[in-house]
Amino acid sequence: MGNSISPLVSVIMPAYNSERYIGEAIVSVLAQTFPEWELVVVDDCSNDGTACIAKRFSESDARVKVVLMSENGGVAAARNRGIAEACGAYVALLDSDDLWEPDKLELQVALAERSGAPIVYCSYDLISQDGQDVGKPFVVPPVTDFEAMLEKSVISCSTCLISTEIMKTHPFSNEFHHEDYVLWMTLLREGYAACGCSEVLMHYRQIPGSRSSDKIKSAKGRWEAYRKGLGMPIGKSLASFVRYAVSGVRKYHG
Repeated sequence: MGNSISPLVSVIMPAYNSERYIGEAIVSVLAQTFPEWELVVVDDCSNDGTACIAKRFSESDARVKVVLMSENGGVAAARNRGIAEACGAYVALLDSDDLWEPDKLELQVALAERSGAPIVYCSYDLISQDGQDVGKPFVVPPVTDFEAMLEKSVISCSTCLISTEIMKTHPFSNEFHHEDYVLWMTLLREGYAACGCSEVLMHYRQIPGSRSSDKIKSAKGRWEAYRKGLGMPIGKSLASFVRYAVSGVRKYHG
């Protein structure tokens, strides 16, 4: 970084029964070329070794903090708990089965500081359960806004760096399957600027049977996001849903 003092980034990692992957996810944070970070792992009452693995990392690196939820509240509640603990100027979200490239934070913080945009996202690719490349990368546009995100959703949790002040005042909602999309769209509609790094800086792991792999539930969730989460009229919701479906086919099968 060019500045002598770099802003602190609070990395928030919700985790539930992630013992197979969470170690790799944490290592990808430890490997960041940007040194000014803290990692808050929020274990959502896992019944496997997730919490133990995270605690081992915290014992060897003081930047890693483990928070245990008192009851299973779901990913939105876990993220909100982690954000409440955040001390940094920015929050970076990373799901416990995804991975970052080493320069992810460095490039995104530089873009955020240079552009003044409070929301920064990045390109990513898809990997299998075993970490093998699946398909071609998803390259994001340099900017997006509310209308553009109706046609193509380019912001996702593990790619996002966002102002902590905004995140603390705009919590994720437990009401929606696409709680992250509802939040991004709410922020964009409120006028917050978002810009993207074209570099592939995140690896999104596709896991059969995961929440995101249920395409029917995902489609229903997107419709609910339009109608209930964002209060859009039915005509605009229908048009947006068609564009969402076509974009999804192109994204994964194009």
